Amino acid sequence: MSDAWLPEVDELNAPFFEGAREGRLRLQRCGECGSWTFPRKHKCQHCGSDRMEWADASGKGTLFSHALLRRVYHPRHEGRLPIRLAQVDLPEGVRMSTNIVNTNQKAIKVGMQLEVAFEEFDDGGVIPVFQPSGDD
Repeated sequence: MSDAWLPEVDELNAPFFEGAREGRLRLQRCGECGSWTFPRKHKCQHCGSDRMEWADASGKGTLFSHALLRRVYHPRHEGRLPIRLAQVDLPEGVRMSTNIVNTNQKAIKVGMQLEVAFEEFDDGGVIPVFQPSGDD
């Protein structure tokens, strides 16, 4: 993903991006204490173990905060504005920076329940985004 505002895929983050291409939200979990982490880390931020493993997360979340992007800052923004930037709290105990899609902008409220979706770009990049949960 050259010229991307996403990290280059490498051996450390490949499971995250492979999961996204497969329609799964994959995050790291400590093999020692079971704590989840995002973004990826070499060691557990809770117990210090280096036994970090990749696992499928629930794909559920609660909106913590959001903002509206109305200006093109990167070529990937072309044709996508406005973009709802968001911080989503996952039940795994991590907060993820993402986008909210597939909803009316006025319907977005802090505390709303969300579920993961995946956005694919023309250059082959795939990222997890969130949309309103069908559970509401």
